[in-house]
Amino acid sequence: MPTESEEELITAAKNNKQDFIKLYDRYFDPIYKFLLTRVTNLDLAEDLTSETFFLALENIDRYQYTGKPFSAWLYRIAINEMNRYFRRHKKEKQIMEAAWPEIFNNPESADTQLKENENQLNHLNNLKELNTAFKRLKPDDQNLLSLRYFQDLSYQEISNALNLSLSNVGVKLNRALKRLSQLSNASLS
Repeated sequence: MPTESEEELITAAKNNKQDFIKLYDRYFDPIYKFLLTRVTNLDLAEDLTSETFFLALENIDRYQYTGKPFSAWLYRIAINEMNRYFRRHKKEKQIMEAAWPEIFNNPESADTQLKENENQLNHLNNLKELNTAFKRLKPDDQNLLSLRYFQDLSYQEISNALNLSLSNVGVKLNRALKRLSQLSNASLS
């Protein structure tokens, strides 16, 4: 049985909200994992993921398929919801950032999430220093690096999710990696 295309799933969900479950099943894991790498709290990641999909379902009729992946729209909603949450709970964000090393203390999670960025960051032998440096990056840089290295999105997918040109994604990623490297080297000094 052939799998339904993304466009077919979107059309079906627009015609019958119950068909949205197929989109939910397809994209839940990547959206949840992205949010978990950014907030490091299982309950909050679940809540934000639920809110992301609730808003997507609520607004599916307004979504216009342009050939860009549906996941780009979902990542944009997820980032907006996360930013909205942190604006309302600034103190809680600071507490969560202090807990970020838990990701690195869980070997199974760390192995999975850091697999792709080991090549880029192999000079960093102290993950706690990386954590400190990552927390000091601007949220936009954190989002960009999380999408690329924790979610393993392509430049094109990041371009779609963040509404950036393809060349701008490369430039911004390079600059974010340099800032992360500088911050981590400064922390190690």
